[in-house]
Amino acid sequence: MRTVPNPFRSLIAPPEAITFTLGMNEIRSMRNALVCERGSTNRAERGFTSLELTIVVAVSLVIAAVAIPGYMSITSYLRIAGDSRDLSGTVAQAKMRAAEDFTHSRVRANLGGNTFQLETWDKTAACWKTDGEAAANGCTSAASPVQSLSSGVTFGTGNTGPGGSNPQAVIAQSSPCTTGVAGGSPGSLIDNTACIEFNSRGVPVASSGSPTANDALYITDLKTVYGTTVIVSGMMQQWSATASTAAWQAR
Repeated sequence: MRTVPNPFRSLIAPPEAITFTLGMNEIRSMRNALVCERGSTNRAERGFTSLELTIVVAVSLVIAAVAIPGYMSITSYLRIAGDSRDLSGTVAQAKMRAAEDFTHSRVRANLGGNTFQLETWDKTAACWKTDGEAAANGCTSAASPVQSLSSGVTFGTGNTGPGGSNPQAVIAQSSPCTTGVAGGSPGSLIDNTACIEFNSRGVPVASSGSPTANDALYITDLKTVYGTTVIVSGMMQQWSATASTAAWQAR
């Protein structure tokens, strides 16, 4: 019996060839995946170019140049305005404390140290006592608690002149403090100080005990001047003006 050759035999790949072909395809797919992954990683780790960094730095400098002066101006205003409110509040408290304790009370400003404190006259001990002082410490001393002005703010008039509705004919701090009480035994003057003293009726008085209409305390940051004045009736008012001017405005 004769065997007839199969004409399609040469077209059929052996099983091992098929397996080899599939294996090569898988290898190619894995290689392509690795290449893509490596390319993505390189792009992610590439960072910024010099041009991008230059643009960011330039924009930051422009923003800083615009923002910093405004920030400094606001900070300066908040400091002196806050100190002015604190000082005015202490003057008002001194007026009430004098009436409450039926004695004299005052705001004592240290013009050199740029501090201030509330003091009440103790009739029994015959001395001034600082508000907030421990009872055991007795009379006012160098260790008594004081309130400091903010950084850049000092006591001063900033070369301002009289004007507007400010009641002072001459812009100046109140008279120096004394070791004694007004109207009684004033004692000696305390150097480099200024005091607004009230009697038990809430009236500002001079060392002689007479009512005074010239009491004031001024603070400045060399750009603006803030002040608190007290007229003879005991009425208080806050003021502000640009340094070296007389354009006072009530606040």
